[in-house]
Amino acid sequence: MRKIILTLALLCPFIFKAQTIEKSKIIGVWKVVDGKASMQNLPQEAVQMMPMLIDSFKESEWTFEDNGTFRLKFNGNLSPMLEDMKFLDNKLWKISDSQKIRIGTKEDNYNHLVLSVQQLDAVMVIYFSDVPISLSLKKV
Repeated sequence: MRKIILTLALLCPFIFKAQTIEKSKIIGVWKVVDGKASMQNLPQEAVQMMPMLIDSFKESEWTFEDNGTFRLKFNGNLSPMLEDMKFLDNKLWKISDSQKIRIGTKEDNYNHLVLSVQQLDAVMVIYFSDVPISLSLKKV
């Protein structure tokens, strides 16, 4: 039992470190290379729209500038449903205490878009907080 507790105590710092988002690794230009949607418990009409949403995100560029500015540039295949997301361009971004990327303005507490992040080597996977979509981004 002591060995198990000691092992867990030694591994905990590594586990928590792995979940920390480092600003220096986020800064830069990222291109969406893939996307996935969780189709569980979605109405049929939403399931049919997911491939179109994913395709609209492909090849889009997400720029996280060092000064806190967020830039979003879509490719030519933008779905009409994503037209509203253009307003995110030139907003601000920050890493929150809960280790999420928040995009918006200071006045709205960076609440326009909240993303969970998982970094896997040269690829960053982002998970939207309000839509069952994840996108894989590769640094340009």
